[in-house]
Amino acid sequence: MRLALRLALTFGLLAAASSAAVGVTVRQQLVATETSRFQEEVRGLCEGIKTEVRRQGEADHTLVTGFCEGGELVERVGIAVDNDDIDSRRLSFASLVRTERSAFGMDELVVAVEGGNVSFASPQTLTGLSPPQLDAMLKADPAGFAFRVDGTPALVNRCTKSSAKGRRVGMIAARHLDPLVEHVAKTLKVNVVPSWSTPAPVASAKKPAKPAPSASATPKPVVGNAERTACVLDDGRGGVLRFDVVKSTADLEKNLAELDRSIGVLAVIAAVVAFLVAVVLARNIGRPLSLLAAEAGKVAAGEASPIQVRGSGEVRELGSAFDRMIQDLAVTRRRLAAASRVAAWREVARRVAHEVKNPLAPIRAAVETLRRLRAREDPRFDDYFDEATRTVLDEVHRISNIVTEFTRFARLPPPRPQALDAEEVARHVVGVHKASAGDVHLSQVTLRRPPPMRADRDQVIQVLTNLVQNALDAVKDRGTAGAVSLTVDTDGHYVTFLCSDNGPGVTQEFAGRLFEPYATTKSTGTGLGLAIAQRIAYEHNGELSFVGASSPSREQPGAVFRLVLPIEGPPPASEMAPASSEPPV
Repeated sequence: MRLALRLALTFGLLAAASSAAVGVTVRQQLVATETSRFQEEVRGLCEGIKTEVRRQGEADHTLVTGFCEGGELVERVGIAVDNDDIDSRRLSFASLVRTERSAFGMDELVVAVEGGNVSFASPQTLTGLSPPQLDAMLKADPAGFAFRVDGTPALVNRCTKSSAKGRRVGMIAARHLDPLVEHVAKTLKVNVVPSWSTPAPVASAKKPAKPAPSASATPKPVVGNAERTACVLDDGRGGVLRFDVVKSTADLEKNLAELDRSIGVLAVIAAVVAFLVAVVLARNIGRPLSLLAAEAGKVAAGEASPIQVRGSGEVRELGSAFDRMIQDLAVTRRRLAAASRVAAWREVARRVAHEVKNPLAPIRAAVETLRRLRAREDPRFDDYFDEATRTVLDEVHRISNIVTEFTRFARLPPPRPQALDAEEVARHVVGVHKASAGDVHLSQVTLRRPPPMRADRDQVIQVLTNLVQNALDAVKDRGTAGAVSLTVDTDGHYVTFLCSDNGPGVTQEFAGRLFEPYATTKSTGTGLGLAIAQRIAYEHNGELSFVGASSPSREQPGAVFRLVLPIEGPPPASEMAPASSEPPV
């Protein structure tokens, strides 16, 4: 995976993980805050219901008290009682009570006289109250409202007024709590679950009574989860009523779901933005590194060029250091190449001088002998002249051969690649040497037939001819026991030629000098054959090497040489290293 992609993925994942972690933390805090707020809201609803009940009780108390002080109903009942005219006016008073109850909006209204059984009530079910019950109701403290906890829970308000003869006449008004609480709960959009139970209403004799609405009888169903809190109604006189406020958490869950969606969208947006930013940053970092890696791969071939990295920080410093290294390396290579050429030609000059010096000694001796014989007019001059001139000509011919071989080595032309069949070339070389092989067994073997390759046919034949000829020279003394084999093989990318023999082999001391110019163990030849062959292999982008012995036998270990050439052929002439300067020959 490319560095830029790894950096982009890493930054993107880190941004996504950071966003997710922040989102989870924020969500937890917001969930705790929203839950606490919701619970406070439910508790506030409880207080709201209690406030509404108290407000209604105080309003009813003000209404009832004002009616007793300024109304006509209580006063007229007192006058009727004082005049003993109550029975004749009972029907009118009962009708008037019903009218006043409706006008007050009360659920119950009773007008009674203390110490007697005179009472007018609406609804009529309250007319059955006993005198002691009525007296107890009239004697209760009229200051403020009170809760009725027995029977139907209600807000009870009372007032009394004395008649002219001192008879106490009172009014008791009650408002049922169930419809009041239910109305308030409906307004606040909550459910109220009272702890009291409302008795079923008693039907009148004339027609069935409709059941009164009751919060305890018809609680609103709660869908899903809900928050519940306990509430207490206290009138300050010992009257206590308890109920629960229940509010559905659907709104809370909806808000939390919306919060989750918002956090998720923000996390995705943050991750995408971070990934895009990471891609840009990674490209700014990865592109110079990719360019640097590409150019670094060309260093070995000497084709690397300065990359001139743009940017800042360590990447730019690395690019600048690479550019300086390329410049320094180019200078060092030129110096090394120059030094290597000087050293190589110095070594070649030393070897050429050594090879040329050997035939000069007999030439000089022959000429000096002729001069001495000529100066003494020795009669043996004519006889020695033929021998001396023959020696001089032989040695001159030897010098000429040395110079010719050196010229071939120094001025070897570049390869001219063409399509050729490696197996056919190997058979051709073996066929050419069949006649000179004599009794030696010379064979050609193909392990895997190579595809057509590109190479200089003449130069490949020259290398194989040198290897086969050296192998034949090594086994010529073995007669029919001698064997030379030229094997062809391939791996799909390279063609391998193996030339093996069962001769005396190569000593360990001489193996390291096999490919040096003028290194030879034969009495004839210049020792440039393997040097020229190795140069041909190098210029084909291949390799010629001595593998080792072909047999574990100590008497005749043999030798194996390997030539490896690429199937695609040598590089173009423009890509090959320029030839070094040649000395005059």
